[in-house]
Amino acid sequence: MEALAKVVGVDVDRLAQMLPPAGVGMKIEPIRLCAACYAQSPCHKIEWQFKVTQGCASHKLRLLSECPNCGARFKVPALWVDSWCQRCFVTFAEMVKWQKVIQPNATSP
Repeated sequence: MEALAKVVGVDVDRLAQMLPPAGVGMKIEPIRLCAACYAQSPCHKIEWQFKVTQGCASHKLRLLSECPNCGARFKVPALWVDSWCQRCFVTFAEMVKWQKVIQPNATSP
């Protein structure tokens, strides 16, 4: 971990916080997000990609993996600077109305 931290120029403790907990698998694709979170702060949360994560712990909403309006898969987070679907231009704030409420204990590992 120290060698990686040195290569990427990040403190070891900070790097450890950026990685998934030991034993927790990741889903690289599809990109998943909470539109409510993203509308508030355009920052992708690593826990959205954990295999065990089904929803947003903050908003109690299921994660989206595609635009609920047109079905386009979300692109990598770096391309979300416009805060809308790249195909149909529905904003993330508008997508919130399509997110389903989740049951308790279905949000995190």
